[in-house]
Amino acid sequence: MLRTKKYLTRLLAALTAFSLFLLLLTSCAGAPDGGTGGDGDTGTGDNSSDTGADEITDPGTEETPIDTERHNYTFVSKDGDTYTYADGENTVTMTITCDEGTADALSVEGNTVTVAGLTADSTFTFSGTFYGNIVVEGAEDFACELVFSGFSMTSYDECPVILTGLDKVTLSAKKGTENYIYDLRDEVSEDGISAAVYADCDLSLQGKGALTVVSENNNGVHTKDDLKVKNLTLKVECEDNALKGNDSVTISSGEITLIARTGDGIKTKNSDFSSKGKQRGTVTISGGTVLIYAACDGIDAAYDVVIDESEATVTLTVFTDRYSSYSEEVTATSDAVYYVRYRSATYVYSILYTAEDGSTVWKNSGTAKTVGGFLYYPVEKPSGYTKMQLFVYNSAEDQGQSDTYVAASDTMSVNDNYDTIALSTSGGSLRLSFTNYGTTTPGGMGGPGGMGGMNDGNSEKGDHSTKGIKAGNAVTITAGTVAVKSYDDAIHANGGEALENGETSLGNVTVTGGTLTLFSKDDAIHGDGTVTISGGSIRVSGSYEGIEGAAVEIAGGNISVISTDDGINGTGTSGTSIRITGGTLYVLAGGDGLDSNSRDSYGGISFEGGDAVIISTGQADSAIDTECGYSYTGGRILAVGRAGGMSGESTNSSPSFSTVGKSANLSLSAGTYLTVSGIVTLKMPVAQNASVVYLGATNAGIATASSSSATLDSDGVEGK
Repeated sequence: MLRTKKYLTRLLAALTAFSLFLLLLTSCAGAPDGGTGGDGDTGTGDNSSDTGADEITDPGTEETPIDTERHNYTFVSKDGDTYTYADGENTVTMTITCDEGTADALSVEGNTVTVAGLTADSTFTFSGTFYGNIVVEGAEDFACELVFSGFSMTSYDECPVILTGLDKVTLSAKKGTENYIYDLRDEVSEDGISAAVYADCDLSLQGKGALTVVSENNNGVHTKDDLKVKNLTLKVECEDNALKGNDSVTISSGEITLIARTGDGIKTKNSDFSSKGKQRGTVTISGGTVLIYAACDGIDAAYDVVIDESEATVTLTVFTDRYSSYSEEVTATSDAVYYVRYRSATYVYSILYTAEDGSTVWKNSGTAKTVGGFLYYPVEKPSGYTKMQLFVYNSAEDQGQSDTYVAASDTMSVNDNYDTIALSTSGGSLRLSFTNYGTTTPGGMGGPGGMGGMNDGNSEKGDHSTKGIKAGNAVTITAGTVAVKSYDDAIHANGGEALENGETSLGNVTVTGGTLTLFSKDDAIHGDGTVTISGGSIRVSGSYEGIEGAAVEIAGGNISVISTDDGINGTGTSGTSIRITGGTLYVLAGGDGLDSNSRDSYGGISFEGGDAVIISTGQADSAIDTECGYSYTGGRILAVGRAGGMSGESTNSSPSFSTVGKSANLSLSAGTYLTVSGIVTLKMPVAQNASVVYLGATNAGIATASSSSATLDSDGVEGK
C-alpha cells in the first residue's frame, strides 16, 4: 500500500464513450481493391508490408466526459416514487415505479435499491440520477424487468447491478432515452461479482434506447447463464471482458460497441450440456452491427461461433491488440524498463532503487505513452538493484526528492516477472499492483516458409491470445459482413482438445456465405481440423499464412489471399490436405502458393474444378508445393513461381490430367501481361524470373505482352 502524504484531487482521466458508426467495406467480389496487380497498378512486390491493412477502417468513437471525482450523495427524502439524494449543496433525484407485478418487493435503503420477494413476473422503471447499486434477488420461478428511462447510476464501492436467483432478468432501455451504468470501483472485485452488471441467471439486454456500461477494473456485463442482446444501442467499455455469458452470448439485433482494455470483447466459458441438453459455450451473432476493440480475443467462444443473418443484417468488425486504439500495445519493452500505469496526467513518478550494499540511485519517469485509456510512464530499471520504492510527484521539478512527494510506496523487491506498476485510487489513497499487460513487441509479417506446418507466423506475439474470432470447437459463417484486423489469427478454431461435454473439439472453420475482409499478423483463417469454403466472398488483404488447416476444401466462393508465407497450407500428413472443386481463387504468396504436407501417393492436392491463379514470390518456394504430387481432374489453374521451382512438380502427379501448358525461366516485369491461350490473362503484380504452369481441359499456350485489351478485376486477372 502507498503511504499518502496528501489526498489526490481526481481519480482518472476522462474515459472514452460511444457514438454510432457506419462501417462501409468496399470490395469487388472479395478481391483486394487496388491490391497487387490491379488494372493500372504494377504493385510493389513487397509482401512483408501491411498490404491492404488500411482497407479495414477503424470507425472510431467519440469521447463522452465522465465525472471523475468521487461524490458522496446520501439519502435525503422520499416523495411518492421519487428519492432525493444530496452531496453538500448539490442534489439528485431518482424515480422508481412498479409497472406490473409485485410492487412491495421494492425497497430503498440509503444508497441501495433492493427488489426481493417477487410473487409474480414484475417490471420496474428507473429514471433520474443515482449514486449506489441495485440488487435483484428472489425465487427462481419469476422474471424481472428493469426499464431504464433516462437513468444514470454510479457505484464506487459495490457492483452497480446484481441480479440473482431469478429465472430471467431483462434490462431494457426505453426508446429515445440514454442510460448509463458506471462501475468506478478502484480494484478488481474479490467476491466473484467482478462486473458492472452481474447475474447468475439468464440475462437479456434489450430496448430501442441506448445503454452505456463503464467498468473501471472489472468485466462489463457478466452472467453465469445465457446472455442475449436485442435491438439495443449498447456501449460497453471495461477493463476485462466486455460481454461474458458463461453458457452463451447471442446478439440478434442492435448497435453494439465493445471495448475491452485487457480482456476479450465477447466471451463464453462452459462447453458442457445444460440440464435440458442444450450445448453451452456458443457465441451467435444473427443480426445487428457489432464493433469490437479488444486487448485479447475479439470473440472467444468455449464451443462454437456462429455468424448468420437469421434475424437481421450482420455487420461485425473486430480489432485486437495493437490494432485497437483502446488496447494498443506498449512497444520498446525490455527488462530495463518499468512502466507506471495510471489514468490521470496530473502526476509524474520516480523510483528509488537500492542495492544489497545499501547504495541507491534515483530514476525519473519519461514521457508517457497513452494506451487503452491509460498513461504508461517509462522508468529505467537499472541492473544490480534488488529493492525499490515508488514516489509520486505533482511536477517534474520535484522528481527525485524524498521530501516533496505526494505519495510513496513501501520498499518492495524488484520484481522481474512484471514490467508494469499499476496505480489506482481508493478514498483519496493510492494503491499499487503489478501487471504485464501490453508489453509485446510488434512482430513482423514473417518470411518465406518451407514446409509450412502449424507454427505461428508472428513469433513475437505476447502471451495473451489476440485472435479476432476464436472458437473452442468450430466457427461457422453463413452470411454477414465481417471485417477483422488482428495481431493473431483473424479466425481460429481449436481442435483435438477435450471438451466438458465429453467430446473432442473438431477445429473446423466453415464459410458458406457472407463478405469477409481479413488482415492478420498471423493466419487469416486457421482450423486445427478442416477449413471448408463453399460460398461467400473472402478477401485476405494481409497475413502470414492466408488459410491453414489440417485439410482445406474449397468448393465455391470468391477468395483472394495475400500472404508473406504460404497462401493455403494443408498441414495434414495423410490423405488430401488441399482439395479445390469450385469457386474462384487468387493467391499472392511470399512462400508457397499452395502447400500440402501430405505424404500419401497422389493425395496431397486435388484439382477437381474451379478457377485459380496462384503466384509465389518466394525465392525458395513454389506456387504448388506437395510432398507426393497432385491430381488433376478438372478446373483451370494458372501457377506462377520461381524459375526452376515448378520443373518437377508434375512428375509424381496423377496421369489423369488432360494437358499441361508450361513455360520455364520467363523474365517477367511488374505489369507484364501473362496470357494462357485467351483463357486467362494475368497482369503480373511483381517482377519475377518465373516458371509458369497451366492445368486445364484444353491445350494451352503461354505468352507475354506489354499491353492487353483484357478487362481485369482488382486482382489483375481476367478469366479466373
